[in-house]
Amino acid sequence: MITLRSLRRAAMAALFAGSLAAPLAADTIYIDGAVLKPGEYQWHQGARLHDAVVAGQVSAQAWPLGAALLRQSAIEPQQRLKAGVLYELRANGLYARGENNAELQQLLERMESFVERLPVTGRVVAELDPFQLLIASKNDLLEAGDELVYPRRPSTIRVLGAVAADCQLPFDAGLQLKDYLRQCPADASAGRDYVHVIQPDGTTERVGIAHWNQQPVTLAVGAIIYVPVNPAALSPDARDLNKDMAALLATQYSLGGRYSE
Repeated sequence: MITLRSLRRAAMAALFAGSLAAPLAADTIYIDGAVLKPGEYQWHQGARLHDAVVAGQVSAQAWPLGAALLRQSAIEPQQRLKAGVLYELRANGLYARGENNAELQQLLERMESFVERLPVTGRVVAELDPFQLLIASKNDLLEAGDELVYPRRPSTIRVLGAVAADCQLPFDAGLQLKDYLRQCPADASAGRDYVHVIQPDGTTERVGIAHWNQQPVTLAVGAIIYVPVNPAALSPDARDLNKDMAALLATQYSLGGRYSE
């Protein structure tokens, strides 16, 4: 008999079976993307983000809002996060099967296939706009092995999760959240009260979308809208699926994560 505990053990074992990220040399940092001088640079104690930006010479074509700081110390926690999401998807799939909910089971299987392909990036939220880094309080310390990636500006919004099919939609500053949701039909098993918005800088927000709790939100180009699975349909043993899924999506980034343009 397959138990939820054995599912979690299997997910963790599969994820840690191989190396998911080859670390840089312990005393270097790396900068890549829309920069004039990409490459590896010597790290030293006390070095800060602005030092890396100056060394790499971020170009005028870079899109700082979507830039990513990839940190070795964040890899292991994110491996565990991904393993947890896979466990929650499989546990809820078993629960859906037990409830004879074939539509939900199919959705969860599709989401599981999607999550399995997501890389573990080590991305952490950080201010990476070169001008903002001139403010001392925003200019955080670098860690040895850090990578900074500066993509170019995209032109789309993505809608993922409990939808009939994942959508990549043209960004329009005049459109609101509900307009994008109308263009990407929800799955029958979707929650109807909230969505999770993942902005391109990696920050997340749970936003009300029903008549009784509708909240205003500004979507930046490159944002992800995660439509959650209906919480009422989830297993009591794996109810954090939507929150954890949004957190995992926030670790992805352009030029190397799942959402490369």
